[in-house]
Amino acid sequence: MTLTDLLTADCIQLDAPALHKEELIGVLVDCFARAGSARASAPVVRALLDREAVMSTGIGGGIALPHAQSPAVEGLTVAFARPKEPIEFAALDGNPVSLVFLVVGSGDRTGLMRVLTHISRILHSGELKKKLLKARSPEEVLRAIRGEEGRLKLETT
Repeated sequence: MTLTDLLTADCIQLDAPALHKEELIGVLVDCFARAGSARASAPVVRALLDREAVMSTGIGGGIALPHAQSPAVEGLTVAFARPKEPIEFAALDGNPVSLVFLVVGSGDRTGLMRVLTHISRILHSGELKKKLLKARSPEEVLRAIRGEEGRLKLETT
């Protein structure tokens, strides 16, 4: 399974007008509801904010990976946002966040952890991050991710 199997253009928000992480999380969860992958937004938002209260998912380098488990979603679901302006996310390095991958799973934690590991891996080189910061459309985001996944697959074979 690839990230582009889980992420659709409907759940990609470029230049999202969110002013803080709670607002951005709500915007992304609303995408899940509109796409039909979440039965209700409120419990999903609550699960994500509860997870953020334990420890920020701002991993540094301008990236955040908010994640949680909730029975209100179908399987694993992913959304992506690039806020209009970097937002405070209590990131580990203290810097604001410009790229957010939000991941929610309904089943066991293993699938959720695999997706988070995969996202971290494809962002590792820094090339994908540069492309995502410049992307002008959801389709361009998906192409950039697909290209990085393909490059990594070739490197490991």
